[in-house]
Amino acid sequence: MSGINKKITFEDRKIIEELLHKNTRHREICERLQIHPTSLYREIKKCKDEYNAEEAQKQYGQSKNLIDWEIIGKRFGLLVVISYSNIYKKRSWWRCKCDCGKECIISRRILTEYCSPRRPHSCGCIAKQAKGPGIQVPIEEAALRKFQDLIKFRKINGDCWEWTGYRQKGRVPKTSWKNKSMGVRKCMYLLMNGTTYEPNPVFTTCGNMMCFNPEHITLERPKNRQFYE
Repeated sequence: MSGINKKITFEDRKIIEELLHKNTRHREICERLQIHPTSLYREIKKCKDEYNAEEAQKQYGQSKNLIDWEIIGKRFGLLVVISYSNIYKKRSWWRCKCDCGKECIISRRILTEYCSPRRPHSCGCIAKQAKGPGIQVPIEEAALRKFQDLIKFRKINGDCWEWTGYRQKGRVPKTSWKNKSMGVRKCMYLLMNGTTYEPNPVFTTCGNMMCFNPEHITLERPKNRQFYE
């Protein structure tokens, strides 16, 4: 049956080569050898031109030799390799056990090339311990930090504080506050007034679209609509 996933041997490859030279349909080859059509397709793709059993067997042997079985039992940081998992995207993946008791699957390249005494490998327990419990910063301290961050992106032009940071579509000054994306002027208004009310929109009295000077921010709608965001 064509649905059976069978391991292809060198004798099967010889039969595949013979049947392909006779222009036999792939469905008939799968039914005769009892292999899955996907396995036959991958087998044919091993050869660049016409299918050759010896070349396919050679590539199969090379792919098996890529697996470094000596890595089993070695330690990388907190991880100890215990068994082989699979090959995915031309990389060998291995099942490892952490000192905390959890198991994870990591590629050989990451284990051998990216492990160091400063950054030992783990299942993720080191990062969780370093992070610790979440500490909430008081709103006054958080507002002061945000105000200092906004000041870093100002360019003084007369009485205006022109925004030099990110601009949405190249013209609207944007930032974030309390995990929300908002305009820079609206953020400055919330910081200076200490309110949770989010006015929309926020206007400027100077007419400069890039200005976020607190003294120029107002909620009154000007006659010229280009003054607000």
